Amino acid sequence: MKSTLLKVEVRKATIKDVDDILRLNFELFKKERREYDKLLDMSWTYGEGKKYFQRRIIRKDGFVAVAEHKGKCGGYLCGGIDKMESYRIQKKHAELENMFLERKFRGQGIGRRIVEMFFDWCRKNRVEYVSVSASFANSEGVHFYEKLGFKGYATVLEMKL
Repeated sequence: MKSTLLKVEVRKATIKDVDDILRLNFELFKKERREYDKLLDMSWTYGEGKKYFQRRIIRKDGFVAVAEHKGKCGGYLCGGIDKMESYRIQKKHAELENMFLERKFRGQGIGRRIVEMFFDWCRKNRVEYVSVSASFANSEGVHFYEKLGFKGYATVLEMKL
């Protein structure tokens, strides 16, 4: 049975949202480490991560949005303008760097809304290309991004020696 649709506000984040974003990012890290990447540094979120999110909120080349229901933050997206890999023809580029929605926020179009808000910001900043990375085995995440129009162009493989 589908859960009741939530009335959710999606808005640009402010510095006051950092604690909620850190909480959600830590949940993302726990999920990613448990399911996909045992090398994730679980101390990153509340260490270096705090400064990273603050910079992304404050600086003009950064974008952070949150999704709220009844004043409680249940999702976020963080991204920004960056350079393409040096071996590619240089175009104005942004990366959707990380996002996370709590389970009750999923399957209701909220993820699409927050990504579309990021795309709108990219268009206003004359970005030509947007990229996103997902864990190789995260088929649910990859499918979500493909539905939004992303197409694969690279796969990174690694091995432990």
